Amino acid sequence: RMRDEKEFFCECIRQHEKSMYTLAFSILKNENDAADIMQEAILKAYCNMDNLQDKKKFKSWILSIVHNTAIDFLRKHRETVDIEDQWGISAPEPPIDMAAKLTVWEAVQKLKPPYRTVVVLFYYDNLPVQKISDITSTPAVTVRQQLFRARKMLAKLLNKEDFAQ
Repeated sequence: RMRDEKEFFCECIRQHEKSMYTLAFSILKNENDAADIMQEAILKAYCNMDNLQDKKKFKSWILSIVHNTAIDFLRKHRETVDIEDQWGISAPEPPIDMAAKLTVWEAVQKLKPPYRTVVVLFYYDNLPVQKISDITSTPAVTVRQQLFRARKMLAKLLNKEDFAQ
């Protein structure tokens, strides 16, 4: 019985590790931190397997653990406050047309955390709004609003009007 649980857990982790890493990286924007957070989340999940009532919900359960672990990490490690974030000031855009050089993924990485997170979960993990709401502990209406705003920001970043539909 215990062995079956362990095998189930390991198989699920293998199945979802790409999604877990992508989510952690989208929040932390650092490969080493994302890998560390993934390991920490896997350990937390393993120690709390009893809390998973419905095995079909493993993916959203593990992603919410990754999300919360990454957010906690950010809170603990944010010694400096970014002036741009604090005052809404941003540096002037460089005169070269960066939009032409950006891939969609690079544009997504330029979004600030709540927007980047919902875009990754919605478009890269194909999760419905309600699941994203559960994972991020954010009301579904807010998730929809964040997706809408994120699409507008991406459209601006990519300089494509058709993207904002």
